[in-house]
Amino acid sequence: MILDNNVYDMSENMIIEYANKLADAIECNQLLEEYNSGQLTYEYLIAMFLATQAMENGDKLYNYCYDAVIACGKRNIDFKLKQNKKIKVAFLPISAAEWPAEYIYRKLEEDTRFESVVIPVPLIGRPKKERGKVYTQTYDFFANGNYNVKKVYDAETEEIIGWDDIGGMPDIVVHVTPWYLNIAKDYQVGQYPLHVLNVYISYGVTLGNSIDGAYAEKCLYNKEFVNIMWKVYTETNTNYECYKKYQVLKAKNVINSGYIKMDYFVEKHQYSDDYIRKMWPFPSGSDIKSYKRVLITPHFSVGNTNILSFSTFDKNMYFYIYLAKKYRDNVSFIFKPHPNLRNGLIENGYMKSVDEYETYLDEFRKLPNASVCEEGDYLALFDTSDGIINDSISFIGEYLYVDKPMLFLERPEQCFDELGMALVKAHYKACGEDYMGIDNFVNDVVINGNDYMKQQREEIFSEELDYYSKNGIRASEYVYKDIVDGVFRL
Repeated sequence: MILDNNVYDMSENMIIEYANKLADAIECNQLLEEYNSGQLTYEYLIAMFLATQAMENGDKLYNYCYDAVIACGKRNIDFKLKQNKKIKVAFLPISAAEWPAEYIYRKLEEDTRFESVVIPVPLIGRPKKERGKVYTQTYDFFANGNYNVKKVYDAETEEIIGWDDIGGMPDIVVHVTPWYLNIAKDYQVGQYPLHVLNVYISYGVTLGNSIDGAYAEKCLYNKEFVNIMWKVYTETNTNYECYKKYQVLKAKNVINSGYIKMDYFVEKHQYSDDYIRKMWPFPSGSDIKSYKRVLITPHFSVGNTNILSFSTFDKNMYFYIYLAKKYRDNVSFIFKPHPNLRNGLIENGYMKSVDEYETYLDEFRKLPNASVCEEGDYLALFDTSDGIINDSISFIGEYLYVDKPMLFLERPEQCFDELGMALVKAHYKACGEDYMGIDNFVNDVVINGNDYMKQQREEIFSEELDYYSKNGIRASEYVYKDIVDGVFRL
């Protein structure tokens, strides 16, 4: 079939109808009797969540319905185990750049009791060319990375295949984005039968908030998505406390595991000069030890049409080209944009097309000391860099794991949640239009090594983010053990 590029949400009538049907099924014990029938899907539980939000004391009813649905999924697992069948686990990434679950995938892959697969899914509500490029880059990342990966979308023909064509529905689905309505419909969580258990591992740490302060509660900590998950793994204690404060389920499905993606930095890595040269751009014949390495990482939220408005890229995009040219003899730059920046620029009128964006990227690619990294793993880039110029939200926390200086670019509309307000204090700051301030950061802090915020940065990291020192275990090991315990001790 051909991909439906439209984003749909449930109507009010549909919410009422589905909520009533789920209530009737639970009252008649239909879920446990026909747990594997597939007649009811998670859309019914989503409808129940939305309906009970409008009810007085609706949280109690929703908790009761949630427990009944999770019991349905556990019954399916129990049935599979009694038949000595493997538990099928599917990971659903939307972008290689936002892939947080490698360590969990590898552990489940090694466990012969599980059968794991990665299924990259295409985004909808975007131009065909942009969607195709992101999907192809993402699929290639996993295909070349020794993953068991399934291709479900043809970027040229727009044909997409469903679960039946790739071996059927899994028993557990690991999601890495809460924005489920923005992926191809067949792979949206609402379409899954209720015997599937769902796990959420975030692709980034939660730090931002809207100007009215409602974003953190409505779109993150109490979003319908996190209230239908079997398990939600969160990165910090501050995040966990926010779930307890805002979520209808009061964090009963939330586990403070630590930041799984940041397990990469638990051990120190050694990088050869050849490896550095392959990763970072240097003029031919240059001594790489005479060069500093700086990342430029703009967020996608240009303009004023986003719930979170963080990006300053519309104010400084051409200054970055100038900066790379100015320091061509002593700084290597990598431009690492948010995967949605291309779409954000076009939607807000800062660029007319994907081709215009590609022309901009080519300006970096043509320089001897600059390159572009759109997709793929960025952790080694963090580790081998000397500094970063950033207005992306999650990187405010993630870059603290390498203890390098960050210049965070500000604009008046930026707002933070509790954790974000704590972490942003660890970084140097300048207005996104302050070209002299950006230049001074590169010259004074990075090149000359005047990193006077180092101690404050380390103190904030220790207090808010250092899960390994506090738990004595990697976050991935914590999650793996929790999933195994949940499956085999139902």
